[in-house]
Amino acid sequence: MAKKTPEKCNESCIKMFEFIRRLYMGEVEFQWVLEHFSDGKYDGTSNTHVTLNKYLNALKIFGIKVKKINNKYRMLSPLYKIDWELKDLKSINNLKKACEALPDGKNKTSCEEFIKELEIRYDESAQSLSQIENNTQSLNLSFYHSEMIEQVKLCEKYCQDQFKLELIYTDDKGEEINLLASPLETIYKKRRVCLKVIGNNGSRVYEIPIDNIKSVKQLPSSVNGNSVPTTIVYKIKNRLAKNYRLRDWERLEVINSDGSHIIVNKDEDFNLLLNRLMRYGTECEIVSPKFIKDEMIDLINKTLSNYQ
Repeated sequence: MAKKTPEKCNESCIKMFEFIRRLYMGEVEFQWVLEHFSDGKYDGTSNTHVTLNKYLNALKIFGIKVKKINNKYRMLSPLYKIDWELKDLKSINNLKKACEALPDGKNKTSCEEFIKELEIRYDESAQSLSQIENNTQSLNLSFYHSEMIEQVKLCEKYCQDQFKLELIYTDDKGEEINLLASPLETIYKKRRVCLKVIGNNGSRVYEIPIDNIKSVKQLPSSVNGNSVPTTIVYKIKNRLAKNYRLRDWERLEVINSDGSHIIVNKDEDFNLLLNRLMRYGTECEIVSPKFIKDEMIDLINKTLSNYQ
């Protein structure tokens, strides 16, 4: 006699299929995902996030990679992929512009739905190329000349090759820094393109503007998949806790009885994070790790020295 499938397993499968169906329709709001997988019982605790991660890991097993971008989930590696080249993506962008020029009506709606169906099925390489192509329109044109486009593509290649890098770059103070690191991804911040890397010790994340990079040497050793950035934990309270919006790389760990929130941050450049947390004043407190607390103390002392 065949073993009976548990009802709970059936419900989990239905939730997964509904989530996949919505991903194929486009981006899915983070809040909807939380409510969907918690049966509408999301209470702000870590239990819901643990459940959500189990579902996302199950998708990875079946080859479906999902990422949260700007508080929305997007499918990065669908089951049915289209391997486009840059010239193909430029053609699709031209089609998109032509579609925008159409008058509102059935033809425009059909054209928009067709383009969306294509974009949902981009493979990861096509998505990276599309992001480069789209951001050329919003970045500073004097910055985005032909040589810089080639540098962006080269950084994208470093991330795909997954070999360690030896970098020389200048920081915000103009000092030259030598760094051994593993490439993570290219990101677009404040009208600049940055190469996000994790330091050789597997703890610190750097977001380096590519126009600050002086040289890059690709090393023969491959990236260690077990390297995980240091997790920063901090507590926010009072009005800040009530109005705080989680970043894509953060999660709410717990809400304490006094109303304060414990936030876990896993993937933000340390310098940017410290400067941001410092703006929150007494309503924010770094919990761990200790070396980050020490860096915050050092930053505060340097700031105070300006007023002595």
